Amino acid sequence: MRRNLEWMARCMEGTRRMSLSRLQPLPPLVDLLVGTLDRQSMTMPARLYRRVEAALILIGLLAMIVFTAPSTTEGEHLLASAVLICVMVLFTGDAVVRVALSRPITQRRRRREQENGGTAWAGTAWGALDVLTVLPMAIAAPFSWTPTGAPLLASLWLLRFARYSGGGRMLATVILREREPILGVLLLFGIVLTGGAVLGFLAERHAQPQVFTSVGSSLWWAITTLTTTGYGDMVPVTLFGRMVGGAVMIGGLGTISLLAGILATGFSAELKRTEFLRSWDMISKVSFFENAGAATIADVAALLRPRDFPARSVVTRRGQPGDCMYFIVDGEVEILIEPKPIRLGSGDFFGEIAILTGAPRNATVMTVRATQLLSLDIADFRALAASRPELTDIIRKEADRRLGREPQ
Repeated sequence: MRRNLEWMARCMEGTRRMSLSRLQPLPPLVDLLVGTLDRQSMTMPARLYRRVEAALILIGLLAMIVFTAPSTTEGEHLLASAVLICVMVLFTGDAVVRVALSRPITQRRRRREQENGGTAWAGTAWGALDVLTVLPMAIAAPFSWTPTGAPLLASLWLLRFARYSGGGRMLATVILREREPILGVLLLFGIVLTGGAVLGFLAERHAQPQVFTSVGSSLWWAITTLTTTGYGDMVPVTLFGRMVGGAVMIGGLGTISLLAGILATGFSAELKRTEFLRSWDMISKVSFFENAGAATIADVAALLRPRDFPARSVVTRRGQPGDCMYFIVDGEVEILIEPKPIRLGSGDFFGEIAILTGAPRNATVMTVRATQLLSLDIADFRALAASRPELTDIIRKEADRRLGREPQ
């Protein structure tokens, strides 16, 4: 069985390398533009572009509010209109450029993720989201540029923030996995809602015939009571009606609490699973763990925390407490020591001397380019030393070698 798994792993690695070898390098200008548009890139142009985009979204929403306010002057109205049009044009241009560069964008993603294939940008969910945020407003603008028309569609620009968050995908995953208990709670919610509406109608139909006119109107009262909103437009006055209202309130608190508990537990489990898989994938790329078995990697994955640093970022500073060490997954760091700085690349680790000796950091460490690191907390290091002494022995030997050679 183990031989079969090793053979399959070698085949997958060979296929991956062949796929990557077929990817042609991009022209420098195209590569720069594609890298700037890459939403996962940590380069300075990409980070600056994302900040500008976020600023444009907020400016556009503010302009929409000013445009729809009845108290604005004609000059403010024209300025807000101009800002909305400018932001809409810029976002439309962004979408057009992404469509035009869909092939190199896909190529870059395939290279980064080391996959055998991928879909074009226009076929992805994020591509559809880009179109959704700009197309409706661009279509409606020539026909309905009024405070109640196309400018209101600027609110769709908020969806652009969803591209930088995995919350939507995580929510969909949690709902899918917890669908049975969620459906059970929703069924209970429906029973309490319908039962409360029917009983409320029966209790109040004679005392307030002009308010509780039907079961349909009582549903509105049941919803506001069940969610503990209580607008006060429909209030039971009979003893039985108030008892029904109290029962509906208690039922609402129970069902909403159950639903919140299920979603919170599901989110927590999914977040831990996602972080574990990400850590596992990153650990497998570190040469230090290349000979470690699945059980060792599983133990380590629960302890390491992924961290991304852009180029020329300070990871640790000289004199700071040494509370963790780092493994380099991808990228390069520079240890600023005299007489000559030392550079470490993928597969190396640093910061181990501080957590072994308890002394402050002896050197400042800065990234040379965008770098992915895995951090190991000092408490987790001690736990790892107890469960996997063979790994910590290697770290201690490397620390002794570095201390004998030069300070770090």
